[in-house]
Amino acid sequence: MSLEKDRISTNQMIILGLFTFVGDMVLVYPALMISGAKQDAWIVALISIPLGLATIKLLLCLADLEPNKNIIELSLQILGKWAGTAVALFYLGFFLIAASTYIREIEDFMCTQIYEKTPGGVIRFMAIFLLVYGVRLGLETLGRAAQLFFPLFAVFLIGLLLLLTPDVKMERLYPIMNTPVPDMLHTLMYGVFYPFGELCVFLMIYPYAQKNSKTSRNIFIALIIGALGLNLILFISLTVLGVHASEHQFYAAYILAQKINIANSLQRIEALMATAWIISTYFKTAIYYYALTLGTAQLFKLKSHRPLIIPTGFLLFGMSQLIAKNIIFYVKEIPAYWVDWDFTCAFVLPLMLLIVYYFKKRHAAKV
Repeated sequence: MSLEKDRISTNQMIILGLFTFVGDMVLVYPALMISGAKQDAWIVALISIPLGLATIKLLLCLADLEPNKNIIELSLQILGKWAGTAVALFYLGFFLIAASTYIREIEDFMCTQIYEKTPGGVIRFMAIFLLVYGVRLGLETLGRAAQLFFPLFAVFLIGLLLLLTPDVKMERLYPIMNTPVPDMLHTLMYGVFYPFGELCVFLMIYPYAQKNSKTSRNIFIALIIGALGLNLILFISLTVLGVHASEHQFYAAYILAQKINIANSLQRIEALMATAWIISTYFKTAIYYYALTLGTAQLFKLKSHRPLIIPTGFLLFGMSQLIAKNIIFYVKEIPAYWVDWDFTCAFVLPLMLLIVYYFKKRHAAKV
């Protein structure tokens, strides 16, 4: 019997997926891509879209093996008690580190860009308090809240792109194809597994969504729109700020919002950009938080995941402090290794589970 009784609609799952896909990428994606591929970052980003969609197809193939079971249950069923438990613990470790990292991102952004004199612990506590409140209300409530906030998020993001159009200078894209192939391939890994790979958490959500014959198609359409949106932010960053500024500004989209000035009247609207980013990052973190508590309860055969929510909040509070010494360490050290986590959780382990599943199925048919 499933521990989770809540159910969300396909549209709610897709909106939560878009928030998870865009999430913290709204601010950090341009710097990550441009630091590796320079003026060719937009080309690499476009190439990454079909490869990212292929990764999502792999995840959907795994999820559809047993539509009513999440990745923790699938791992135990396919690999058995010991190997399945090891894979489940690996995913839970990833969910814990990911949620902690996103909380730390919120803290660092708020303390360096908006509330510069506020202690980081205060921002971190407020973020975790809201996360605990949201996760305790349940998956269905998170889905409905995501539907409510999504139009606001979309308006802010579209407004940013449209208002910056007059500042675009195409000459900043030159020279084209001047990046060494190894650097482009390395950046391609970021383009595929940073935004797309982090959707592996939806292997925990997928069983609780009301699906229909058009669910997969709608997921791909939504992700294509989300990917194009991220790539537009990257393109605007390149053509407005240039390579050097985009590469060295970790929050490039926020700096872009500061540059908006229409007739000396519409300006200083970067707070709207910050609001859009916080909304998306909140829902992304909440999904990882939810996946961590639910998966832990299922692995250890608890009757409910709700008693774990508050203790896990304390754990996230401490982990988000330990995850990085400061924002410089976070910016320089974590991204290089994070892509390996995403690659493993979104491609290597799902592919392994599919291969073992079909091998066991074929072997059983012969017997």
